[in-house]
Amino acid sequence: MCPWNTAVLYGKDYGNINTGCYYSCSIDKARFLSEKMMRDVLLRFKNRMLQGVYDCKEDVLPLLTPSEINFIENEIKKAKQSEERKLAEERNIRLKKAAALIAQYPDEKSLLSAYYGEKDCVSRENGIIFFNPDSQKDVVGAEKMSYDEYLNVQLASLGHGYRSGIANGLFNYLLEFKGQIEKVNAKHICFRRIFISGMYPDGVMFDDKEDHVWMSKTGFEELDVGDSVSFGADVYRYIKTGNGKLIDYGLRNPTGIKKIEEYQLPSDDELYMQMVGEIVCETCYLSGHCSRVTCLLPKGVKKEQKKEMMNFLKRRNNMEAE
Repeated sequence: MCPWNTAVLYGKDYGNINTGCYYSCSIDKARFLSEKMMRDVLLRFKNRMLQGVYDCKEDVLPLLTPSEINFIENEIKKAKQSEERKLAEERNIRLKKAAALIAQYPDEKSLLSAYYGEKDCVSRENGIIFFNPDSQKDVVGAEKMSYDEYLNVQLASLGHGYRSGIANGLFNYLLEFKGQIEKVNAKHICFRRIFISGMYPDGVMFDDKEDHVWMSKTGFEELDVGDSVSFGADVYRYIKTGNGKLIDYGLRNPTGIKKIEEYQLPSDDELYMQMVGEIVCETCYLSGHCSRVTCLLPKGVKKEQKKEMMNFLKRRNNMEAE
């Protein structure tokens, strides 16, 4: 028995003792009580326990008095108003600091007002924006930029060749890369396509690919055009300047370089089907109970769902293309 259980504090109509405190806890509201009220509530609870009041869990009287309940609600309102004022003040400060960028990107006003100068990262369909000022230190070529210049480059990069497959390595685990060397020059090599094997933090594996990936020749000196290799590498961000300053994602510090037999890369449709499978699993009503190893749905159901979603996405893409 816990004094902060919702049913104990507010009575049987507001909670259920039998579900336990994890599902029926009001300590976040009780924390607003004054020191004297807290002491009175705990003494009241102790006396009721000794009197056997809670032996009957079906008919629980409120531990809080009406005045204590009103006090808590008023304190909650005050705390909410105070928090809203604080957030508004912080937003106004960010708006002032980001004024120059907002003038340049008026459509991003809400984004900049919420995250400018904050330690946040915002993922968009067409790119990622790192707002943390410290993240600038990890971007090759951005070392001497001001914070506004750093954000400007990121905003300008949205929708410009976003390498989501490689960028995945900033948040997940990229375990192995496989590719066939297409070009070699004095300092760099280029892979026509790189196949990526990765793993999400929850242990679920995924595959991806990127086309025309350039890397430093260091470590690949003994390889020639046409050779297929597997390797590990670090993901990093850098400023490319071929067509204005834009953020791009690359691979460096290769490890475990091995020459392998020529292999067949998964097709775009196969990789697309994998993505569809992940969506089906994430939206499944059994996702909270599934290990993602053995499907809990009746045999053939997941396959049919994937097929239907694949057909729907193809029809939508065709309509958008028209």
